[in-house]
Amino acid sequence: MEDCQGMVFRNATIWAGSPIRKIQGTMRIRDSRIISIAGNGESAGDDSRCLDLAGRHIIPGLIDAHRHFFISALTARHGDASGWKSKADALEAIDEACRTDGSNNGWVFFSRMDYSTWKRPTPPGLREIDAAARGRPVFVTDITLHRALASTEAMRRAGLRREILRFSGDIDVRRNGEPKGTVWEEAHGRIMFTMYRDMLQGLSKEEKREMILQEAKRCLQMGITHVHDPGVPSDVQQQLDDARSHTPLKISWAVTSRGCLYNPPDSDDEAAAIHSPHAPKSVKFFLDGAHRTAADMPVVAGIKAMVRAVRDSAVRMSTDPLKLLFEQKIVLKDGRLALPYQRFADDRELLDRASLFADRGYRLVIHALGNIAALQAARLINTLKPSGGASVEHLLVMDERDLDVFAGCASVASIQPGFIPGYADTIERMGSLPYLKPFALQSMKKRGIPICISSDGPCGPDDPLFNARRAADRLKADGSMLDPGEMISQEDALAAASIGGSLSMGIGNNGLCPGAPATFCVVDGDPFSDSSRVEQTWIDGVRVY
Repeated sequence: MEDCQGMVFRNATIWAGSPIRKIQGTMRIRDSRIISIAGNGESAGDDSRCLDLAGRHIIPGLIDAHRHFFISALTARHGDASGWKSKADALEAIDEACRTDGSNNGWVFFSRMDYSTWKRPTPPGLREIDAAARGRPVFVTDITLHRALASTEAMRRAGLRREILRFSGDIDVRRNGEPKGTVWEEAHGRIMFTMYRDMLQGLSKEEKREMILQEAKRCLQMGITHVHDPGVPSDVQQQLDDARSHTPLKISWAVTSRGCLYNPPDSDDEAAAIHSPHAPKSVKFFLDGAHRTAADMPVVAGIKAMVRAVRDSAVRMSTDPLKLLFEQKIVLKDGRLALPYQRFADDRELLDRASLFADRGYRLVIHALGNIAALQAARLINTLKPSGGASVEHLLVMDERDLDVFAGCASVASIQPGFIPGYADTIERMGSLPYLKPFALQSMKKRGIPICISSDGPCGPDDPLFNARRAADRLKADGSMLDPGEMISQEDALAAASIGGSLSMGIGNNGLCPGAPATFCVVDGDPFSDSSRVEQTWIDGVRVY
């Protein structure tokens, strides 16, 4: 680390102020603060230390206000399922992992699976998983962290039974009641927490800390100066708090249930909570899932989705596209097609749960991926008017009505445009365009909704500049654009990836301006060029990368 008592950065492109504007010139810092920002030809004051940036860019410190930081820290201990293309690939990998490490009965686990992209999107069944597992607890989490494959032993160790779940449908079963091997939401979360606790039990305090510090180092290398984990239980809060004092990265987190990330926390979770000094205290609530989204759309959108599924089935000479469509529990409600996956079917239960924390000054962090969930979040915030404020996460699809209602609830919108290349095809396949707006950044900006750009890593791309670029260009994987009318300017995108992250956490941030903390990044070129990279990261006047 380089502690700078005083330095002038000359010949730079500085993305300064709020709103951001680009200045060709000089930035002077002393101790932990920015002293001045001057255009070329203006005096920035004298200083004995000067760095010529030769046209490089200075941008505000990047902030990821929704990143599963602790899970990302553990992924080095996961097998990688992202390359699987079939059920056979999955079973072969599970079998090999269980044979290779056959001397113990510890967990075998993989992450980043996405069987919906397989040529035949059919996951292995429980009997097939168990045969490959050889009695081992096997857990394979989906890229979304909302569904997984699990062996019988994995479910047993987590004490998993349908009758203990808030929603019994979180365990898929056959007609005879036998589990299929696919679990969702709460069932997924219970197994995941059980697995992590079993794994961490065998590590020393120093080993746990080093695992977290390595992930912190990765964040600093990408220009992230503050990371907020959207939900961890009290025992993980302790580990993050221990590591926090050993890294310059600012780490904060939201409180969640000890038993499962996706369950609403209660008074016991509040009593055991440890809070980071880097952000106001916050608490996480899930109103829907990922694949299982609480959304609705016009009937014509469903007709479009059906036509496309029939066409795709004919091209592939397979009924799989139709099966994927019919897996969704689509119902007709109030003249619209709805996906009824609300985690709180009763607003009163949600209000009672959330008011426990709102009354204690917590900031509400709310997962609402679909528009039905977003409207429920808006009702909750308007009713409680939490003094700590609120941030609603994801807001994947919204229509004009939804946006108008949401704009009235005074919440920050935390959006992940980095998902566009990977999920644009799915959004279009569901027939939602033009009836619903995906990643509706421009529509939110016009309504004055504060916007944060976050990653949702490791579910999405974790490079904050990548996410900001996709907000500004809306590029899909094939180079075309998803709903280009929703793109925002580069200045607005960078503000959302930095200043917006502070807003999402309830922290003031005026960007790069005199008197502000000297927290910034030096980028080797235009930050909106895919070839540009962060060269330096500074936090409070100290070079940390």
